[in-house]
Amino acid sequence: MTFDEFLRSVCPKYELNWRKYRRRSARHRVLERMRKLGLGSWEDYRERLLADEAEGAIFPDLMRVTVTRFFRDCECWEELSQHLPTIVGADTDNVRVWSAGCCGGEEPYSLAILWFDRFALRFPNTRFDILATDIDEASLHRAHTARYHPASLREVPQGLQEKWFESRGHLFTPFPNVRRLVRFQRHNLLSDPPPQEIDLLLCRYLPFTYYRGRRLEAAIDIFARSLKPAGLLMIGRKEEFPERYRSGFAPVGDTGALWRRVVRRCDLTQVSGINDKL
Repeated sequence: MTFDEFLRSVCPKYELNWRKYRRRSARHRVLERMRKLGLGSWEDYRERLLADEAEGAIFPDLMRVTVTRFFRDCECWEELSQHLPTIVGADTDNVRVWSAGCCGGEEPYSLAILWFDRFALRFPNTRFDILATDIDEASLHRAHTARYHPASLREVPQGLQEKWFESRGHLFTPFPNVRRLVRFQRHNLLSDPPPQEIDLLLCRYLPFTYYRGRRLEAAIDIFARSLKPAGLLMIGRKEEFPERYRSGFAPVGDTGALWRRVVRRCDLTQVSGINDKL
């Protein structure tokens, strides 16, 4: 059995998109787990998953992906900058941001740079608070260390790179004021209590790429409950928000990356219960 065959056989049970997990990092993580369990083949681990419910609960978290970069999909960040003022006004003294699945910190730091570069002077009385979360300890360590290879900055406009990064040997790090704007915390998207009263939520290339069925629906339900009415959700430009799950969200702009939380009358009485099923 090959790794692809293993993925095809087990991922549907956990409502994961097996094709998206054909990465070296996911394969390495599963192999590490197999060695810890004393299992020698993909078939052995598949049988363990079929027989052991507790192991099955662990498996989806093993499949986490830890790859991203600064200002990924530049046009989406430009679009966000056009709509960000709709959640920041003269009467707003605190804007709460949640970057879910933040990997190594590139995306929350990108948002911090965007805030300082275009909005901090325009809204001097506004506190812009960014909470960045991820389940992967190594990624969170990389985010705290905040030293990045040039490849991570390949989509950063030259002017922003010169203005907001300092070089340390062959690596780059955001300036201290950028780093201080972001708080990092370990958090499991589907099982840990999410932050509330969020104005802007970034969750890019995670549930809309890798999840299917009830798992995806549960993530969207979490987003809906975390966001304030009229709050913004930012996903990846190459991701699709399935129409059957869009209740409570309306598209914003042209890239397909921005969605606004819309509270309808039915939302006030509906009790989801989706996450209890996972």
